Amino acid sequence: MSDTQTIKDRVDIVQFISEYVPLKKAGVNWKACCPFHGEKTPSFMVNAERQFWHCFGCGKSGDIFSFLQEMEGVEFPEALKILAERAGVEIKHFKSDIDKGKKNRIYEVNAKAAYFYHQFLLTMPAAQSARDYLRDRGVSEESIKKWQIGFIPEQWDLLTKYLLKNNFTVDDLLLAGLVVKNENRRSFYDVFRGRVMFPIKDIYGNIIGFTGRILVETEHSGGKYVNTSQTPVFDKSRAVYGLDLAKMEIKNKDEIILVEGQMDVIANHAIGLTQAVAASGTALTEGHLQLLKRYSQNILFAFDADEAGIKAAKRGIDIAVGLGMNVKIITLPPDAGKDADECIQKSPEMWRQAVSQAQGVMSWYFSLIFGKYDNNNPRDRQKIAEELVTEIEKIPKLIEKDTWYKKLADKLGSDINTLKDIAKTLKKPVNLYHRENPTEKTEDVGVAETLWDKLLSAFWAYIIYQPKLFFDLYENIKPEYFVDTPYISLYDWGQKRYNNKEELKFIGLPQAGQNQADLLFLQGEKVLDGLSDKEIKDSVEQLLKRIRSEWVKKQKENLNFELNRAREAGDKQKEDEILNLIIKLNLT
Repeated sequence: MSDTQTIKDRVDIVQFISEYVPLKKAGVNWKACCPFHGEKTPSFMVNAERQFWHCFGCGKSGDIFSFLQEMEGVEFPEALKILAERAGVEIKHFKSDIDKGKKNRIYEVNAKAAYFYHQFLLTMPAAQSARDYLRDRGVSEESIKKWQIGFIPEQWDLLTKYLLKNNFTVDDLLLAGLVVKNENRRSFYDVFRGRVMFPIKDIYGNIIGFTGRILVETEHSGGKYVNTSQTPVFDKSRAVYGLDLAKMEIKNKDEIILVEGQMDVIANHAIGLTQAVAASGTALTEGHLQLLKRYSQNILFAFDADEAGIKAAKRGIDIAVGLGMNVKIITLPPDAGKDADECIQKSPEMWRQAVSQAQGVMSWYFSLIFGKYDNNNPRDRQKIAEELVTEIEKIPKLIEKDTWYKKLADKLGSDINTLKDIAKTLKKPVNLYHRENPTEKTEDVGVAETLWDKLLSAFWAYIIYQPKLFFDLYENIKPEYFVDTPYISLYDWGQKRYNNKEELKFIGLPQAGQNQADLLFLQGEKVLDGLSDKEIKDSVEQLLKRIRSEWVKKQKENLNFELNRAREAGDKQKEDEILNLIIKLNLT
């Protein structure tokens, strides 16, 4: 019997699906309204005997694995891993460097710590100031319980003593990032003290870490907000606050409201906008957006209306657009407050209206930049043109780009060709590629047409412009990235000189290769000239990571195609062979 069949036998499909949607018995089947499309009359059916589900409305169907894939936006190997753990089935290829028992122990420690913080807030006289703070911020008791908000007073080892009395060890507490060792006194003290505590959960509801908000700032308080440090289960560059509670609504509405902090998320959920989430106490990263993209391509950015908030939003917007997401911007009225939470406290309807009137990215940039300068002042008009041309040039679609050039020319009373001349004089961004649909062709640097071509073209433009990077990064530059591409000869050229410990210059190649190298050098020189060595190296390292990610993605797509063919043919042996390859690839 295969692992997948064992898992199906051990995991009750009706019980599992009912954790996502309420099922009602209907003869030998169970029915519900479909979780994948909006409907009022139930057309979603689950048959326990056949371990099968089907929706007569949207036509989707499958087994327990495909249901989890659809609901959580994960690939088959991850769905297999999740269900294998639930079924108690060990799949040897999923053994990781981090012992599973350690992860589970961290979840247990965090759950107990969250319970302690929460009960302290609800019941202890010493938490009155925290209760007052939350009341003044408009957080109801219902929200406190829903989000399991807690409090820890300003004492050095209160949590440590509590957890040690509850059969946890100091090593458990250290692993979870809840205590710090005092080397001088050879003792341990709590990381979080005198703070309102917000548990952070993964998409399955496991508590992976905490954010603590100081009540009274002092010289030694360590900042207004403190987060759990990196642990085997907590990576703040991928942790999204509220996603465990928001994911179903995000799927239903096909929309994400991305706000800045925990209080913004809590306020949105309190008024029914339960598709709201936030990055967990850090700047928005590609990891956050890759996770969110599993649930919806449509994202509405809300951010503090100050300069820092706008700057942070622009970085996030560029990443989201680069990932192919549909981005809109929520703009607050002048009297609405500085963030979503303040706006909601003043007027929930004002906030709902701001959400419903969210602008497209370029419309927002036009409003922002024209609002910042005087269009009647020639110098300001030049600044408007330069700033907006910079944003327009990031648009990969030529017709869309031309539309915005025309709109800018009309608003400035200028000639479109003048604006395009300005674009030529401005320094191009370091990124030499657009993260767009690989099937779409664009007018981009070099001869690259698909995303994959652009990544490789950009990479070799860096390397040929600064050849020593090939030696510096050699261990991470894999030949398989360049097989069956025009760049394999460049890799072979560099590899030979690396092995022979020769100086690397891309001069003296065969004629076709030399022409290619010369073109790439000019491409690199045009974009990279004037940047420091560190800036160039940092950029090429990020580009190499992207190449690795896209290569793995391509391999998975090919293997998943073969896996589906094996399933259709009923070839269990082939299916297991391909599945093992997918799993190994997933773990490399």
